Amino acid sequence: MTAFLARKTTIVVLLLVLAVGIGGGYALAASKTKTITVCADKKTGVLHLKTRGKCKRSQTRVTWNQRGPQGVPGIQGPAGQSGAPAGAAWAHVLASGAVFAGQGISIQHQGLGIYQLTVTASPCAQQSNAPVVTVDDAPPNSQGPGVFPTAWIGAVGSSEFEVYTGAVSNGSFSAADREFYVVDECP
Repeated sequence: MTAFLARKTTIVVLLLVLAVGIGGGYALAASKTKTITVCADKKTGVLHLKTRGKCKRSQTRVTWNQRGPQGVPGIQGPAGQSGAPAGAAWAHVLASGAVFAGQGISIQHQGLGIYQLTVTASPCAQQSNAPVVTVDDAPPNSQGPGVFPTAWIGAVGSSEFEVYTGAVSNGSFSAADREFYVVDECP
């Protein structure tokens, strides 16, 4: 009886290993297929994912590739806005006088609200045009409503300028170190 039980156990184990192997192979093959198959109800159009077997009589089999052919290129979109012109000198200057980002501009903080600006970009350095300076329109935190930040520029030499920053309140200007932006388009 022990030999019979041992043989029966061996057969059951072999059948189990075979079943797992076949199932695992099917799962592996199914994961590597390049198509998706579903059964669509003829009346409702509801799709049912089909992993094996046939669709019911009330369903239609639908198959498609996971990845289709390359589509036709779309139309060209409108051109985006450009940044500073290629030959331009520009800078985002922090209140401390440090250049946060930019090219062709050198800054020296001279005193409260006063900055020495030098255009160093070679196409711009020999020009006589003045750069444009702007500041954020949000008032400094320590000042109340009716106060607005301002900046202007004064020429010192052909490529050197002084930038003045501060705030205006009730018609009076108060110098203050402010973050500002400068662009020289170098015609």
